[in-house]
Amino acid sequence: ATQQLTAPGSTFKVVSSVAAVEEGAVSGLGETIRCSGVFDKLAPTIHRCWVYPSAHGNMNVSSAIANSCNCYFYEVGFRLGSTGNGLSNEVGLEKLSEYATMFGLGNKSGLETEESEPQISDQTVVPSAIGQGSHNYTVSQIARYVTTIANGGTCYNLSLLNKVSDS
Repeated sequence: ATQQLTAPGSTFKVVSSVAAVEEGAVSGLGETIRCSGVFDKLAPTIHRCWVYPSAHGNMNVSSAIANSCNCYFYEVGFRLGSTGNGLSNEVGLEKLSEYATMFGLGNKSGLETEESEPQISDQTVVPSAIGQGSHNYTVSQIARYVTTIANGGTCYNLSLLNKVSDS
């Protein structure tokens, strides 16, 4: 739980959602993005939704999370990295990193044992927005992140110890 690093996958989509709304990549919770099953803004087209060859159709933030729609979050990643000069992976990754850190994914979980360092993705922003790229976290770090979501945004360090006393 504290050593093995793994990609967070779709659990990371909450970070991407918050970043999208706060950074104006989507105009609000009701804005829809169409899932056609394939995200084709980048060549070669290798970014597909998990329902491909089917598609989800129009998704807003809530329905995209509920359906875990990859195309919606590919578009979010693309928008987070969009500048006046095109797509900047660096810009998009910086935004994702900022919000991932707010949710506690930039630090160890706080457990009083040896723990692997978390890694926020430093690869391309589009797959990073769905929790792929080079994201790597331990189970304990993901548990702390999910707890932060569940309790309304307060990120607590995890602990195995209740108290320390002498004999």
